[in-house]
Amino acid sequence: RGQGNSALHGVVEDETGIGIAGARLTLLATTTTLTRKANADKTGQFGFDDLPAGTYVLHAEAVEFQSVDVPVSVGSSPLEPLRITLRVGLAEEVTVTGTRGEEPVLQDKNGDQVKIDNDLLRELPTDGTDVLALASSFLSPASIGGEHASIVVDGIEGGAGPIPTTGIRRMLINRNPYSAEYRRPGTARIEIITEHGSSSHVRGSAALFVRNSALDARNAFAPSKSPLDRRWFEGMVSGPLPGNRASFFLSGDGLTSKGAAIVNARTLGGPVAENVPNREANQRLLGRLDWHPSEVQTVLLRYGFSRESGTNRGVGGLRLREQGFATSAADHQFQLTDQNAWSSLLNHLRLWVERSFEHRGTAASGPAVLVHGAFTGGPSQTDQTDQSLLLQAQDVASVFGGPHTIRFGANLRRRWIEMTDASDFAGTFEFASLDRLAAGTPSVFRVNQGQPALRFPETELFGFVQDEVLLRPTLSLMLGGRYDRQSWLHDSGAFAPRAALAFSPGKAKTVLRAGAGLFHGRLPEGAVRRELLLDGARVREVVVTEPSYPDPLFVGNVQMVLPSIVRIAPDIAAPSSIQASIGVEREVWQRTQVVVEYQAIRGSHLFRSRNINLPAVETGLRPDARFLNIDRVESSATLRGQSLGVTWRGRVTRRFKGTAQYALSRTRDDSSGPFALPAYDRDLSAEVGRADSDRRHRFTLAGTLTFTSTIRVGAIAKLASGAPFDITTGFDNNGDTVANDRPPGVTRNTGQGPGLAQLDLRVTKLLSVWRPFDYPDRSHEVMTINLDLFNVLNRTNATTFVGVLSSPLFGRSVSAGPARTVQLSVRYRF
Repeated sequence: RGQGNSALHGVVEDETGIGIAGARLTLLATTTTLTRKANADKTGQFGFDDLPAGTYVLHAEAVEFQSVDVPVSVGSSPLEPLRITLRVGLAEEVTVTGTRGEEPVLQDKNGDQVKIDNDLLRELPTDGTDVLALASSFLSPASIGGEHASIVVDGIEGGAGPIPTTGIRRMLINRNPYSAEYRRPGTARIEIITEHGSSSHVRGSAALFVRNSALDARNAFAPSKSPLDRRWFEGMVSGPLPGNRASFFLSGDGLTSKGAAIVNARTLGGPVAENVPNREANQRLLGRLDWHPSEVQTVLLRYGFSRESGTNRGVGGLRLREQGFATSAADHQFQLTDQNAWSSLLNHLRLWVERSFEHRGTAASGPAVLVHGAFTGGPSQTDQTDQSLLLQAQDVASVFGGPHTIRFGANLRRRWIEMTDASDFAGTFEFASLDRLAAGTPSVFRVNQGQPALRFPETELFGFVQDEVLLRPTLSLMLGGRYDRQSWLHDSGAFAPRAALAFSPGKAKTVLRAGAGLFHGRLPEGAVRRELLLDGARVREVVVTEPSYPDPLFVGNVQMVLPSIVRIAPDIAAPSSIQASIGVEREVWQRTQVVVEYQAIRGSHLFRSRNINLPAVETGLRPDARFLNIDRVESSATLRGQSLGVTWRGRVTRRFKGTAQYALSRTRDDSSGPFALPAYDRDLSAEVGRADSDRRHRFTLAGTLTFTSTIRVGAIAKLASGAPFDITTGFDNNGDTVANDRPPGVTRNTGQGPGLAQLDLRVTKLLSVWRPFDYPDRSHEVMTINLDLFNVLNRTNATTFVGVLSSPLFGRSVSAGPARTVQLSVRYRF
């Protein structure tokens, strides 16, 4: 390489993130006659070496795709890899210049989306076993609601369990938020694109991460520094296969950890503060094969495997050592994708097969003891085994014609579940206070009896169509609709219209965006399990009020007590939320944007449980004399929320780049989830209150700072105001056998917890060492040494608060996030 010259490398992809093999690239200098040409390899990667400083235009084209022009400025500093996206189509050429306002305004280019690629993951202080925690920081709790965030892997909704960190090419959060293709809005969705192999050279990496309590601070609730010895290894290798039409990618990681759970409870003997040792072991494997039968067809085969085990799960906070149980789980995933590009049509056919197994706990040797707000002791009542087989088939097509991009598709999802749930078969005594425990007067005893084995299927399907119209380069409109149908929901399916508009006035660097859509949720699998299992025939849930202690049989025959059951309401419907937003994007300087957006959300038909078999006030008789309690899962809850968000993404000088997001929000609802019972089933007005996840202020920053060419610092900062907690008496004042009653005049989630503040840092040192294979960029800085500092300020971030008035711990926190933790790691790539 000539002295002072630079190299330019990158990848050419289609709109789904798959590399375009054989794409042709031409690099033209704007002030000289210099011209360079190159072809992308089978994975879409390309490179130009020995480039003099100056300005260039990079022209990219491929068969069946629209060409693009990308401006490039080459200076003395190393250039970041380019990622060029081509859209299917023959007739149109798109010129992309350095001014944002001259680009076509597209719906999937919204400025408040968050992009996290593999390079950024290596530079940020993340726990490599759970990188989704970082992505989840940029999601909206109100949009997520009572479900988990939607995880979309290589175009199909599934799970990210078997994907190692090195197997993630990039993650996208809030891309095209109102797309009809997806069930959830962008602020409740994480899209993962897995890494693919190189068709031109062999490459790989290996890394070792180490933590030990000798370098850590003491948790505020631990009696002494908690022991910790953690080892995590990850590795990756990829390269071409014979025939020059296929490549492979293989990655894996493994974790072994010896740590401790921190107990902070109150028993009859006084305070209990204890470090309870536990163990954890995880392994993950990802294999991917990319085959290119022709220039217009790509076949992707992906297999993922994960296995995990742990001891003393379920211990910590108010749960004593004897509550610990062991767990083990395994998951196999297989995905086949066939992509074809014909003229102005791009089609993706995807098949997904997943087989999973999980076992939690074992048969209990005796009953458990629960004192509300004080402790939970005795043998763990968890005893579950689950097996499932999931099959999915999906076909999604995009048609490009003139200003229209029409996208449509359908998905069929079928799951077979086989389970055994013998939890609480030894029973649980509940006490309202420690004084009641000392007196031996429990308020209730619960026990399950019967045959806990169960098999059942679950089916879902959806179809969608949307049209994005580029009315002119500065104005685009998207209209779409989606239909969802789920078995066990007693309606005929749910239709969800979506719409979005983007407009850039003139050639200014400003884009105005607005959108609205209807989004539907799922009936939790747990609701179906409970209805089929706790039906009074297969398993009897027996509830004895004011039993004797420690032998509940002493005062009578428990077998003669009326059973309690769970039912799904006959008119249950899919939960729905209407979400709308309006915002403005502004490019404040090159490659740096600020987005301000207002968002409102209205939820209806949300899930809650309600006991519909309470005795009549006038007669004392229950509506159904065969049962004691009938907890019915119904879709009668609501949610109201609004937020004002500010997102910054880009650079501050040449040294710092990152993403920051602030949200001022307010969310109120009247249910904590599908299995949460109200304090008083006959009057739900007191259930209206702050949502469990409601934090008035939230701020997240993720970025990297380059000190020198070999020293970098990555940072993740999180700030948030406090979350609410519920206040209860600890007694069953209204006689419904559930001790969740509140004091008079107190509504749900009245308590207020403290705020959260955490700063994590990673200091990276790059070293030049020998390697067996040569990278295209010829760089020799292939070894990195990292120092991670989690919770640098060692702030106590309380997580669990006791809201039980009868507890001596009322109003106090009993657990907190980890104290300052140090991690050392080394990575070598070849």
